[in-house]
Amino acid sequence: MEKPRLSRLTSILTQLQSSKIVTAQMLARKHGVSVRTIYRDIRTLEKSGIPVITEVGIGYSMIDGYKLPPVMFTEDEANALITAEQLILKNKDASFVEHYKEAILKIKAILKGPQKEKIDLLKNRIYFTANYTNQTTSNYLMRIQTAITDFRVLKIEYLSLNQIHTKRAIEPFALYSTQENWILIAYCRLREEFRAFRIDHIQNITFTAEHFESHDMTLEEYYKKYSEKYRTTPDIPLSQSAITFGHNVKPKTMEHTKKNEFMVVGITTRTSNENDRAATDIPTLWNRFMSENIANRVPNKVNGTVYALYTDYEGDHTQPYSLTIGCEVSSLNNIPEDMTVKMVPTATYAKFISKGNLTKDAVIDTWREIWSTDLQRAYTTDIEIYGEKAIDPTNGEAEILVAIASF
Repeated sequence: MEKPRLSRLTSILTQLQSSKIVTAQMLARKHGVSVRTIYRDIRTLEKSGIPVITEVGIGYSMIDGYKLPPVMFTEDEANALITAEQLILKNKDASFVEHYKEAILKIKAILKGPQKEKIDLLKNRIYFTANYTNQTTSNYLMRIQTAITDFRVLKIEYLSLNQIHTKRAIEPFALYSTQENWILIAYCRLREEFRAFRIDHIQNITFTAEHFESHDMTLEEYYKKYSEKYRTTPDIPLSQSAITFGHNVKPKTMEHTKKNEFMVVGITTRTSNENDRAATDIPTLWNRFMSENIANRVPNKVNGTVYALYTDYEGDHTQPYSLTIGCEVSSLNNIPEDMTVKMVPTATYAKFISKGNLTKDAVIDTWREIWSTDLQRAYTTDIEIYGEKAIDPTNGEAEILVAIASF
């Protein structure tokens, strides 16, 4: 949508100060206006005394040294901001990303010419693998932050883990991020208790004119007070993420292990445990993996270990998810078109060992054991590992790593 002209002129001025070169086409796309309108805006800025340089066939720039704000950054400070920018661009909340991008644009506007060139170079040399597909799952983070600081009651429509739709009035208390997702802790007037909501499950949010009294405690005090009582609630979101409140619920039958980030290339299918659909889909994918010799076709393979990754859960293990079977790789060069890439994030896992005939009941029996525990699962990425001990699958051993929630 087209912005009011004053707002657009201010934004164009900021863009000119923050970039070495901008084009009329770029500005027209950004502001949703015609190129002719941008031409008129540039002339208006020039008539106002703004030293805009026009390079025919190239674009517009600002005379180096022309600055409106009396603030300057050191090179290290500028680099720190650019590094933070690349991390925040991976965040799953659209409102957070959008507002940070606008803020960093204003910051870039006050940098010197050589600094701009250096940060342009730096931002192309920094990459964070979190949220590899740049998925956006929510757009409410900034509004919730405002409600927290204004002590404003919110009305929300919420879709729970069990696909139950409710309307609630809540008193937002705190936010935390886990497994790339944002969790809102709030006093729920419907339940008359504190609850934890994953904000990508909030279907709609409305500000009210009503304010509430501060709950007058720190987040640390909150966890100490409510950790046992609200270890689990009916509103635990998809990640099951802890609402462990700083405590790990640790089943007695397995050990916990941490595994660093790695990449897997292989073949993928979408399935569900509902109506035994997975009982058909999973063997079909394994048969394809073996018959098409996928393991030998994976480029840049680290070793012969085969991984089965369970990802993209829509809920708990009863909801749809993706299965990828493949091998760890050292780079993403020359990936075949019929294969997919999965980035496995650094995480803490509960480790189970499956022994016996891995082609029949051994693995599924282990999963049944997992499903029966009270393990606080993250439902991010779960892993089956078939290494040297699985060479004879009829009498072998495989590891199953189940991602667990942590705070």
